[in-house]
Amino acid sequence: MINAVIFDLYGTLIDIRTDEKAPEVYWTLSRYLSYQGVKIGHDRLQEAYFEGIQRQIDSSQEAFAEVNVYEIFASIMHKYGRGLYNEQIIVDVCMLYRSLTIRHFTLFPEVIETLSYLQSEYLLGLVSDAQWTFTEPELAMLNLEQFFPVRVLSSRYGYKKPDTRMFKRILDSLGVSPKEAVYIGDNPQRDLIGAKNSGMACILFRNEYLSHNGYEADALMRNYSELRGILKRLNS
Repeated sequence: MINAVIFDLYGTLIDIRTDEKAPEVYWTLSRYLSYQGVKIGHDRLQEAYFEGIQRQIDSSQEAFAEVNVYEIFASIMHKYGRGLYNEQIIVDVCMLYRSLTIRHFTLFPEVIETLSYLQSEYLLGLVSDAQWTFTEPELAMLNLEQFFPVRVLSSRYGYKKPDTRMFKRILDSLGVSPKEAVYIGDNPQRDLIGAKNSGMACILFRNEYLSHNGYEADALMRNYSELRGILKRLNS
């Protein structure tokens, strides 16, 4: 019996496209940082950002290592700045960076209507490979926060999907067993494998193939109008 429906976020609920390599991102961010007393040119800023990512990955002992963008920008600001910076200033820089990289950002059709229905019938949860500095305000921006007070964001833990600890955390928080939950995601390598290795059913969103590397999804979903019927079928 399915009692909990757990979602991936980006590519599943939110239709997003970003460009972290665009030079204008670092031009603008470098100028903003100068107002905070951080003296770093745009070229060096871009290098330092990606060096920070690689350094965190290289130093991690995790099989599926996740980075923390907050720590990367904190390190840059403290190295090139003139003093200590509090958490809010660093978070603001992270959010500005994110806003500069976004090229497309919207909910998939019928997401809010579907979640509103599901909320009255199931426990809802969120498991996302995501940066908390970006994701928490973005949930609020798109009115998703109300549906997901229970969420697991990879940047808070240092590992990401398909690590089964991501899924165990949400199951424990919701108080359900793996057999009582279904996970909905768009990435077979991370979502399907992670959910199945955790003992959960899995629905793949906007995917052509039911199976991947020996793992088989319980259903394919092209749009949210299909979800009620799929859940009813899984519960029959």
